[in-house]
Amino acid sequence: MKILVLNSGSSSLKFILFKMSGEQVLISGTIDRIGISQSMVSFQECNKQPEFILGNIPDHGAALDTLFQVLTVGPISALPDIPAIAHRVAHGGKFRESVVITPEVLDQIRSMNRFFPLHHPAMILEIQECMEKMPHAVHVAVFDNSFHRDIPDEAAIYGLPYRYFSEKGYKRTGYHGNSHAFSADESAKFLNTPLEKLKIVTCHLGNGASTCAIKYGKSIDTSLGISAIEGLIMGTRSGDVDPGLIPIIMDEEGLSPDQLTDMLSRSSGLLGISGLSRDMREVEAAAADGHKRATLALNAFCYKVKRSIGSMLMALGGCDVLVFTGGIGINSAIVREKSLEGANALGFRLDPVKNRNLIPLTMTNPVQEISSENSPIRILVIRANEELMIARECYRITQDVLGAWA
Repeated sequence: MKILVLNSGSSSLKFILFKMSGEQVLISGTIDRIGISQSMVSFQECNKQPEFILGNIPDHGAALDTLFQVLTVGPISALPDIPAIAHRVAHGGKFRESVVITPEVLDQIRSMNRFFPLHHPAMILEIQECMEKMPHAVHVAVFDNSFHRDIPDEAAIYGLPYRYFSEKGYKRTGYHGNSHAFSADESAKFLNTPLEKLKIVTCHLGNGASTCAIKYGKSIDTSLGISAIEGLIMGTRSGDVDPGLIPIIMDEEGLSPDQLTDMLSRSSGLLGISGLSRDMREVEAAAADGHKRATLALNAFCYKVKRSIGSMLMALGGCDVLVFTGGIGINSAIVREKSLEGANALGFRLDPVKNRNLIPLTMTNPVQEISSENSPIRILVIRANEELMIARECYRITQDVLGAWA
């Protein structure tokens, strides 16, 4: 059985085609700059060299057409060879677990658009276009917040009038669940210890960022809330801001709610503080050259990670494993080092040589340890594979639907 995993952004489409026996990747790639000049398709088939195509891709429908052309001249002969499509979705409203997509499911996803102005509109458009172009397939929504469904009420509730919790369901739901879940699973494998016996803090650090407290295989707390803004400083997202400051800024600058959301989502975070870039690599390079705002952005990012790790440690009542994952978590030795400064007495003892000389991680070798030999808490760097977790969820959901295919 083959499963195609799609992960849509506002101007991008990531894809991986899995053959589920052996969980083999047949092809993977990204379509970038959708709706922008100089669109680019990059992809790689199993055991072949990467390929690149430049062109004009005006919308997600055209992106899917391009993707299907790539697939049918490569690993498949025709689209019906793919019986199931897994669509990554941030939040499914009342649906908290992976589900076959129906009009009701789409309505629930659409109802969460105001919480995810950067994510959901593109995801919905991609789903609709894909369902029209591949009506033979089973389409499954795999939600980013599903892994956090066991967070207890006392950790999830906001200090607002109770009706917002009980009637509207406004509470901490968290995201990056597939990444946190994969990191927990790989930690248990690497340590040769049952997941049900481990307390794990995972740090998914990238353009979007969050920490998670995982107790015996279940998420019990996370830094992201019901929107994609709360918690850590991110690429263009602010993270935590005193809510009392929000109406003051709106009044001073005459901002509408939509304009404020746009500011918190698109022009804050690393970009807003540094004034240079949302890319941590560029921020680090500028900081190394003495750029004061870039230095402040780097230090603030790492401080918020450090503080969040501490809160997750307290939520767990102890910790066996700390994981860094995501683009920044994997690639930035400086961020890992700064995020653990002064934490030796808490059990986080980093080996500076291992940290600075990380061996490139692969899909077949996704874990490396960077803690010192005497560290009470094991510190791991793990290459995220959210798409594999999404494919596994899709495979589980489609067993009854597809029968003989599975």
